[in-house]
Amino acid sequence: MLALLGAAGDLSGTSSDLKNLKVEMPNLEDYANAQPIDFRINGNANQRRLKPSDIPKLAKDAIIPIRLEDAVNRAFEFFAEFENKRAAPILTITPPIVESVDAGSPAEQAGLRSGDLILFVNSVKIESVMGSYLAFNEKPSAEVPLKVLRNKKETLSFVLKNASRTQINGANSGIKFLIPAEVIYLSEPETKRWAEQYRREMLPTIPVDWRTDAANNLMQNAKRLNLIAKGVVDPSGATPAKVQAKDVLSWQHKKVLENIDTYFSQRRKIENANSAYLSSMGDAVVGFICSLVIFAIAIALFWYQRRMLGKRR
Repeated sequence: MLALLGAAGDLSGTSSDLKNLKVEMPNLEDYANAQPIDFRINGNANQRRLKPSDIPKLAKDAIIPIRLEDAVNRAFEFFAEFENKRAAPILTITPPIVESVDAGSPAEQAGLRSGDLILFVNSVKIESVMGSYLAFNEKPSAEVPLKVLRNKKETLSFVLKNASRTQINGANSGIKFLIPAEVIYLSEPETKRWAEQYRREMLPTIPVDWRTDAANNLMQNAKRLNLIAKGVVDPSGATPAKVQAKDVLSWQHKKVLENIDTYFSQRRKIENANSAYLSSMGDAVVGFICSLVIFAIAIALFWYQRRMLGKRR
């Protein structure tokens, strides 16, 4: 009987463990602990290692789960905002010198070359790479007039045209500027393409039951990363943050998959324990029933012997 009660208690405990088992989603504090990230904090000219306490918290009303598609879109919008804030101080002081033009692009077809200095876009005077991006993206058009300085002496005019008559912007003009390798500027079309790449390549590797949770977690981490760029990192620094959104994305996706594997591993252990406890309960029940049968036989024999003794007297 005690064995039966013990097995029942163990089974109740593991059933509770199984009910409470869940996939833990990663957070930026874990990323900050695992990565050597140097930051310049506002009001401090010196760099120091990023601490988990530097990462802004989200208010409770800012972490309400939303639909999968909306969560993915918002996540990459936050990533783009972070990269653009990080890049803005550098792009604002970088002259708009063409490093290369994409093959078959409007820039190549118009005749732009490596080394050309952009002077005007849509009649707007351009003094930096950031100014060029803004001019392209604020007034996208199927035809974009440009003026450039070639070989530091010859001013030339071009018109960028798209054969499909679709609007030309900073992302599809085909112009690649001479900028530091770590600088990333994401236009709206590029942000949407990045989000679609995530949906196509990463999201399908996550089991369906956890895709919405993973997308919401990605959105929350991206928002917090964006808040770092806004409120913690010194925007006047030449390299305000030695971290890129793509690195956070890769880390988050890897951790989600690892945590799902851990969940299934723990679940198998609990289910195996449940099976063992059920087997023990079965053995205990069989033993208890056998004990009852033996006890009943003993009582019957005792009663039979007493009756036989009574008849002899």
